[in-house]
Amino acid sequence: MATLTDFVIALLTSVLELVVTFADVALSDPLTTVSFLFGNVFILLAVGAFAYVALGALGAELGIIGVGSSSGRPPQRE
Repeated sequence: MATLTDFVIALLTSVLELVVTFADVALSDPLTTVSFLFGNVFILLAVGAFAYVALGALGAELGIIGVGSSSGRPPQRE
């Protein structure tokens, strides 16, 4: 039976092999390198935008981030 330690070691080993494989493919041709980098940038932008929206919604739900009133005007002070 596999233990948690064996699983973590296998996971780290396969991640390192994946990085080496990606590096071999990305550095094989200049056009491949450029397309690989643009793909990474697009994915990072999409993940960043989703994280921004998700964390903002979570913060608003928990009351950490205040949301504006429904009228769109700030509350009046007396």
